[in-house]
Amino acid sequence: MGQIWVKERSDAERSIAYVAYGLTLTAVMVAVCILIRPQSLRVDYGLSYLGVFTDTIVPYAVALLGAAYCMWRASALVTDCDHSSILGWSMKIMAFQLVGLLLTPYTRFDAAHVFFGSTLFLVELGLAFLAIKWLGGSDRQIALLTGIMVLSGIACAYYLPLSRGFELQTQVVFQLAFSVLFIKLLRGLQLQPAKAG
Repeated sequence: MGQIWVKERSDAERSIAYVAYGLTLTAVMVAVCILIRPQSLRVDYGLSYLGVFTDTIVPYAVALLGAAYCMWRASALVTDCDHSSILGWSMKIMAFQLVGLLLTPYTRFDAAHVFFGSTLFLVELGLAFLAIKWLGGSDRQIALLTGIMVLSGIACAYYLPLSRGFELQTQVVFQLAFSVLFIKLLRGLQLQPAKAG
């Protein structure tokens, strides 16, 4: 039913639908992980903590792989809007980084895991600032969401080296703000014609 719903829309609408599907799937699977392992809200390992236990690895993997799949599918559907090349490549990079996070648990591949996580945050922040530029800077919601991303990103960096704190919560806030911002960006750009070249 969901596939039919996606196929009946324009490419731009389908790309937004895939991003929204990825966000919804990730949110549900992370909630399942937290219900299974509520101590994840107290230890300071962030979302990555959910990927190293046998009782949470399946929903954690579904969250990351589902989000990566949806982002990859969406990347092929942004060809009819302005800045499609930057958007498409950014979405493919984010999909790759999500898979990288899954395949490099921090307990065994800490440096690689930190690389994938840090670069994912940087790509998302870069897109947030580009959204302000591309949409003319007049959208207060985009500016507010970018501000939330910056503040929660700083909080993530602060909590990362600590043994206790709110790393998971700040990561969730960052990712939620980015997802909402990204959907707004795609909606805004679909109204603009693609430039030649």
